[in-house]
Amino acid sequence: MTRARVKKARGVGLAVLLVLAGSAARAWAAEDDEPDGVYGRLDGDLDLRLGAGAAFARGGPALAAHASLLYLSSAGLYVHYADALGADGPTITRSIAAGVLIEPLFLGRFATNLERGPARVDLGLDSFALGVGAFWEAPRGGALGAEPGFEFSIGIGLPFFARATGPVLGVRGALRVRPAGFSGAQPFNLLDQGALLSVTLGWRHIVPVHLVDAADRLAR
Repeated sequence: MTRARVKKARGVGLAVLLVLAGSAARAWAAEDDEPDGVYGRLDGDLDLRLGAGAAFARGGPALAAHASLLYLSSAGLYVHYADALGADGPTITRSIAAGVLIEPLFLGRFATNLERGPARVDLGLDSFALGVGAFWEAPRGGALGAEPGFEFSIGIGLPFFARATGPVLGVRGALRVRPAGFSGAQPFNLLDQGALLSVTLGWRHIVPVHLVDAADRLAR
């Protein structure tokens, strides 16, 4: 192929890329036109989220995995797992936490007509979450402890698209208190109790299981 043909092919390819990029940008902007304030969150009863990424704590990073299941995108349960995968840095090689999760902003903002867009801003704000639960951890060379500690977490999920169902970038911070921290036998430093910051890439999916109208469907 001659240089002229190569340049022509490159020019055509660049033009196609520019057209596709422009179309994608217009579609991206159009997604936020006339926001309905729901963005698919009421298409189903359950809000399922699964994600994986990295957790950062004293000693070094670890693999993180997170899952949650919320009713009407407002309240439900969560599980969080971290594993150092044999790395020498972290003093805690594995931990698992589970508890109750609430996202208090969505229904309140929707009921008071505050969901006015842009869609990603509404979805991001409404994803502000508070979690309370228990955690178990395994020190280097040991097994998961039988006695749980206490965990309090704050998180947020930033959507890629203008719909609830889709990929989400999750950021979660957790403060923990180990069982020995409640006894007062040792000097207490909250950051030394297992605090961690997790960043995950996940998928959010609204699942229609019709819990709300289950009795109505049975009556029919």
